[in-house]
Amino acid sequence: MGKPIVCWRCGAAVKPEQRPITRLEQCFRCSADLHVCRLCRSYNPRMTGYCDHDHAEPPLDRERANFCQYFKPRPGAYAPGEQDAEQGARKELDSLFGATPEDAAAPETGTSTRETESEQARTEIERLFNKPPQDEN
Repeated sequence: MGKPIVCWRCGAAVKPEQRPITRLEQCFRCSADLHVCRLCRSYNPRMTGYCDHDHAEPPLDRERANFCQYFKPRPGAYAPGEQDAEQGARKELDSLFGATPEDAAAPETGTSTRETESEQARTEIERLFNKPPQDEN
């Protein structure tokens, strides 16, 4: 017996009652669509259209449900390293612009002394080009 069919996003096993995988099937754990390119045997990120099948027309979003008639689920579609890489890239991007996880989670209030996004961007640009911040008085 081969590898079981698992969700491409979280790795949860696809239940037998969810097979065959229809366009509307979702993962019971993370609610990701299952009839997607990322779960298909023909999915190949090294190809231009991300698909090895000769006649398939690739959709715009490979992580959302589609109507591909050539869809065949592949075992081992879950790759935990991809999620780690995405999270690492997000952390690097946040650190580049000075955001911390607490900043992202904190709700904005109208009476806050925080800078607006445009003010933050201007301050960051001025810092990058070694210009002293300008007073708007």
